[in-house]
Amino acid sequence: MQRSFSRRSRLLAGTAVSIVLAVAAGGPAAMAQSTVNAGEVSATGTATSPQGATQQPSKKKVFKSNQTVRVMDRAQMDAAGPVGGAAQVLSYAPGANVTGYGNTGSTKNTVSINGVHQGWGGFAGYTDNGSLAVTFDGVPIADPATNLWQSNTIPQMSLIQNTNVTYGPGAASDRWFNNIGGGLEFTPLQPTTKPGGEVEMTYGSYNQKNMDFRLNTGTYHGWSTVLAGGLGNGDSYRTAPDGFTSPSENYAIYLKTIKTFQSGSLEFGGYYAHSGGYRPPVIPTTPVAGITMTGPAGTQLYSQQTSGFYSTLPFSTYDKKDYNTMALVYGRGTFRLDDTTTLHNLTWFMHIDRLHSRLTDAFNLGPTEYEYNNPYTNSFGDKLWLTEKLPYNTVDVGAYYIHTLYNSRNNFYNPANGGSKTTVNIGGTFRSSYFNQDDTALFLQDDIHPIPMLHITPGIRLVNYQVGYSNSTAQDFAYAPGVVLYHNGYCAFGTPGVNTNDQSSNCGGHQSSNAIEPSIDVSVNPLPWLNVYGGYQISTAAPAMGGGGGLFQKYDPSAYHAAMAQYYQMGFKVHVPHLSVLNDFIFGASYFHLRYAKQFINIALASGNALSASGTSVYDGVNFFFDDNPIFQLHVFGNGSIQEAHYTSYVTGGVSYNGSNVPYVPAATFNAGAYYDLLTHGVLIEPRAWYQFVGSQYIFNDITSAPSNQTMPAYGTLNLAVKATVPLHLPGGLGTRYMDLKLTALNVLNSQHNIYEVISAGGYFGTATQGYTMAYPGAPFTIYGTVGFRF
Repeated sequence: MQRSFSRRSRLLAGTAVSIVLAVAAGGPAAMAQSTVNAGEVSATGTATSPQGATQQPSKKKVFKSNQTVRVMDRAQMDAAGPVGGAAQVLSYAPGANVTGYGNTGSTKNTVSINGVHQGWGGFAGYTDNGSLAVTFDGVPIADPATNLWQSNTIPQMSLIQNTNVTYGPGAASDRWFNNIGGGLEFTPLQPTTKPGGEVEMTYGSYNQKNMDFRLNTGTYHGWSTVLAGGLGNGDSYRTAPDGFTSPSENYAIYLKTIKTFQSGSLEFGGYYAHSGGYRPPVIPTTPVAGITMTGPAGTQLYSQQTSGFYSTLPFSTYDKKDYNTMALVYGRGTFRLDDTTTLHNLTWFMHIDRLHSRLTDAFNLGPTEYEYNNPYTNSFGDKLWLTEKLPYNTVDVGAYYIHTLYNSRNNFYNPANGGSKTTVNIGGTFRSSYFNQDDTALFLQDDIHPIPMLHITPGIRLVNYQVGYSNSTAQDFAYAPGVVLYHNGYCAFGTPGVNTNDQSSNCGGHQSSNAIEPSIDVSVNPLPWLNVYGGYQISTAAPAMGGGGGLFQKYDPSAYHAAMAQYYQMGFKVHVPHLSVLNDFIFGASYFHLRYAKQFINIALASGNALSASGTSVYDGVNFFFDDNPIFQLHVFGNGSIQEAHYTSYVTGGVSYNGSNVPYVPAATFNAGAYYDLLTHGVLIEPRAWYQFVGSQYIFNDITSAPSNQTMPAYGTLNLAVKATVPLHLPGGLGTRYMDLKLTALNVLNSQHNIYEVISAGGYFGTATQGYTMAYPGAPFTIYGTVGFRF
């Protein structure tokens, strides 16, 4: 790629040094200017990865794709800040909205793309919460039984090379079991051909501390390995009058090794993450009688207007710990059988668990005040497929099988009533359901390209979902004296209201569902710099299991059926290597229409029980993105969306709310940033500025268990950073190493805004009053300092 290097005269003499520093620093200009030693240095500033490593999709590949894909590289991921996690990074994708009770990788969030949601942060009112596929290095990491992924299982973004968002179900060969609204891929750091490493340390607002490292062995006898890890902890920006800081923590470790040989490669990877901490409760936006800092009978009212916008309850009034863990091991083989045929195989095992432990809740005194929720999932899978490259076709054919065991164990108890973590007391609520889930898919996809400018890609998937259910509360819990069991649900047993509530129904069962998923995508390159594309895709997902309700537990499993997405899109992309101020410029815009039908919506209540709704929702909107280097040392990026969503059908409790707006879908989102490289006295200085805007959105009404006509206001944040890369010349001809110094300031104007609001039915705080608004506030101004060394 040829570039014009004209710039101010003071930089002319330092051109070579500037390029080398920019590439080594992995700065934004390096993304487009890695032409120097291209065979030795990658765009991210590390030695070139070996064959078989997962590459960040190039702009050319994104441009030529007949899918809408946004790739967020290191420059954009840095916008989340040095302690931000996966959810904070995703918030910068077009059409994204992120809701959480914290601003670091330690805490959970609910993520939405184009109004379709993934994750459970304890918030009500979302469209089916597991409707986005999530992968780590191509391995599915959402729970196949619940369809949920918890964002804090990827807390350390320094371990991630790039983040990709695919809009809509995507190609048939790439889909998993819940690609309703899209797919999220987190590609970790990859082994390299040359050795190297890095270590970083961060300290900032609210006592946030983080340390991470990366070590690359380089290639040795055909093997190349990377080891990386990080850990962090700190306090919440929510403050309590007793000084309790709701601390949280996280750590993650990752290892991957690749063996390359003449006809392919073998990869082995492992990842472990543990994250969580104390979860502050929602806060009423206005004062409400009976909601005070010490419980129902206190004097100081608890609300944003009275106790403070960022206030939270004292530890003696409310405390709840919320932790998530994920362990993953996987292997992938790529074997070139001949000049046109390649065999691929991916095998993995995943264990995930979570722990909710509540010991105090002054608003929920009695036999269910305490909570010990410790469900877990074990999942094993294998995907095998062939790629055949013919003169005018590229065919992918294969299958995958995933087996999952999920246990939904939970106990609401009180020691005063004879209960414990593993003992059910009189008046208690509990469950221990086991779900054995099997997901199978066969796929065939043919990329037909009769002429270079035209690609027509039909695809088809045959899918089967099966689940078996059993109740094991009798085996998994002891019972306090006097307990009389009542199995609540579609297959009830016992006398309701006697003295316990078993959320697991009494009898077991088995259900299955089959589906056919056709798709067709077309792209045309009428000009070298223009790609026009469109497509139609059908995708399905099995209903989510578990929680305090759902099928088999509270509802008759005969209603078991796969949800269905019908997705249309059309768009265009422009890619200009060099023309005036367009340098490695890419712009994409697309219109989408999604019909999400046959939804079974589980609505969690504060009591731990759940209600349900069924519905069909429709989403329409436009997404766009761009990246450019208008002058050599300046990089700019932007992402945005305009969208609308409503339910054509929404029924709960026999009442229809057809035509209601889908809650928590912003009318518009936008973010844009600029990074500038300046070389002075051999030091590369990079000031950065970026702005993020989230539009108004409808909120949920807990009283009706349905969408409301009330909206929460839009908000925006301005963010600034400066990074300095200092070369360290080692004595004795040992070469040059680099020290990075960075200062990051988020929400510099200290905007006060809520990122989540809901209309209360009174259950959360046990009030007779209903209709008031509860909220989670977004983070105030925060600032972080980071020092790093690369070798």
